[in-house]
Amino acid sequence: MATPLIKSRQIVGDKSRDLAIIELLSYNEKSGARKSIEVGRALLPLGDGAGGYTTNASTAPRVLPSAGRNLAIYNNAGAVGAVTVGDNTMTSQGPGAVQVSGTNQFVGVPCMPNSWTYLSAAQWNYVAATAATLLVFLIDDDTYIIAQPPAVIASDELTTAPSGAPVNEPNT
Repeated sequence: MATPLIKSRQIVGDKSRDLAIIELLSYNEKSGARKSIEVGRALLPLGDGAGGYTTNASTAPRVLPSAGRNLAIYNNAGAVGAVTVGDNTMTSQGPGAVQVSGTNQFVGVPCMPNSWTYLSAAQWNYVAATAATLLVFLIDDDTYIIAQPPAVIASDELTTAPSGAPVNEPNT
């Protein structure tokens, strides 16, 4: 007698799967629990300013596509390096060194040797590295930061009165 062929119901398209199959694949019988698998980050190179791509931010500060981008940096050297995020007045700073530019402070974020560092660029959209051995990648993420004009902010979101006194704060 031939081995019966087990079939599962599938809906046309690559986004739909039989939930029983997914459960079967995600359960580890030996451990008696679901498998825990971290999905890797999708990494993209930086623009090089000339229509190409690079991971080297040591030759000049590189412009990020928008503010709020997250970066993955691999230090391919046996020594500590640093990456700095800031505006167009920022220059690369050594680990822990601070550059003051007007009211802004830019600090060199240390990157441990032969390891990954993850960094948010926050409101800044330039990045610079102290050495070519610091490979800088964008983490593929379609979200970004935009400035909201004050008229869009709801009045109950305001936390200070025109006098500077706190309002709408818990326990005040």
